[in-house]
Formats: sequence, structure tokens, C-alpha cells
Amino acid sequence: MNKKTLLFSLFIICLALFGCSKTGDEYLNEAKQNYNAKEYEKAIQLYEKACNKGSFQGCNALAKLYNTENEAVKKDVNKADKFYKETAKFAEIECKNNNKDACSILAFLYENGLGVDLNLETSDTYQIQACNLGSYGSCYYIARLKADNMDDFLIYMDKACSYDFADACLAIGNTYLTGFNENMVKLNKDIDKGLSYINKACQLNNQYCANLADIYISGDDVIQNYTDAIKNYEMALHYYESLCTTYDEDNNACRNINIIKSKYSIN
Repeated sequence: MNKKTLLFSLFIICLALFGCSKTGDEYLNEAKQNYNAKEYEKAIQLYEKACNKGSFQGCNALAKLYNTENEAVKKDVNKADKFYKETAKFAEIECKNNNKDACSILAFLYENGLGVDLNLETSDTYQIQACNLGSYGSCYYIARLKADNMDDFLIYMDKACSYDFADACLAIGNTYLTGFNENMVKLNKDIDKGLSYINKACQLNNQYCANLADIYISGDDVIQNYTDAIKNYEMALHYYESLCTTYDEDNNACRNINIIKSKYSIN
């Protein structure tokens, strides 16, 4: 019997005897689909199967559900604690295997004392590890946490921006333009760097093109350029218009459209 025939035979036996059990990720994806379809009982069963397969995300989903009032399950803090502990156990394994999402979840658990003893130092260690593995959220978190130290702030905010997180690009851009970060720690202004970062923020998220336009309109740190200002305001308008298909004064996007149009007379 050749190798292909042997593998096929084993596959048939697997199907006949066990149904070839799915992976944790497969159960997790099915659970999400059922949850979104409001098939909660089936979703919970699938989340449990994912968790039993070692999926920290499946365990975490169950922990969050049992920790809150919701339509899917009755709140049960004991079950929540059980699943948070399972989340921590499996996330630690995956974090050691350089899974950035696992490290991020561990950081959250240690920060809030969920399933583990509260330990802010350990939380920060996991956040930094997640950041170095490519988690823009963790980099942004650490940058703001360390904002009293400008060097650390710039290092981690720049990393978050390099992972294409527009909020981080805007924050570091404004820091270079104004000469201060959000904690009012000072550094030497660098207008070119500031514009470069804010331009990237604009490209990543067009709502921030309005910030770039404001700079060109003001003429405070750059030569006034109405052409560039209008171009960027229009990009921001297109973004907000996609979120405001029917006018609603409670819709923040609709309000921003009015602000831009009334302030700068753009039709």
C-alpha cells in the first residue's frame, strides 16, 4: 500500500469512527457565525468545543459572555472565572509561540485580574511583547502609558503607526508639530516629520485628512496652501458622507460634514 492510499484509508476510518474532529479555529469561526445569526445555544456549544480544543479566543468569548448580562447566556461569574482561567492557560502557550493576540489578551487579563492575579507589571510585559510581535493596539497602549518619557512615547507610537494604525500616526504627527505630546512633555518641533505622519494618518483614515487641511489653511507652521486644504477637506467629506447616507443630527459623521462645509464653504 503506497503512502497516498494509506493516508486516504486513515481518513475514511477517521470519518467513520470520529467524524474527523475539527480544529479549535474551525469551531471558533462556526461559533461566531452562529452567534451573529443569534443562534446562541449552538454558538455556546461551539465556543465550548473551541475552548476544549485549546482556543484561547473561544475560552475568552465564553468568559466575556458569562461575565455580562446578554441575550446568549445568563450571567454566571463562576463560569466566567473558569473560562478566564482557561483563556489565560491557553493564551500563555500561544504567546510563547509568538501569537500577538494571545499576548494582548494575557496583558488584559493581568491588568484586570481576570482568571489570574492582578499584576500590572506582568500586564505591561505582555503588552510590550504583543507590540513587538505586531499588535498596533498594544504599541499604542504602551506609548500612552509611557507618555511621561518622550523617548518611549515616540518609539512605541512610531511602531503603532508603522503597523498602519492611523490614530497613532496622528498622535505622533501632532507631537512633532506642536512640540508637546498628550502629557505635555516637550520636544523640539519638526514640521516636516509632523506633516509626514499626519499625511499617513490621512491616507490610512480619510477622516484625518481634515486635520491635514486645517494645517494648510492656518498657515501657522507651513505656507498656506488652499489647494491642498480643499483637496484634503474633500477627502474627509467623502469619508463622512459614506457614514451619513441619511441625515441625522445625532450622527457624528453628519455633524462633521456640516462643520467642514459651513466653516470652509465647501459645496
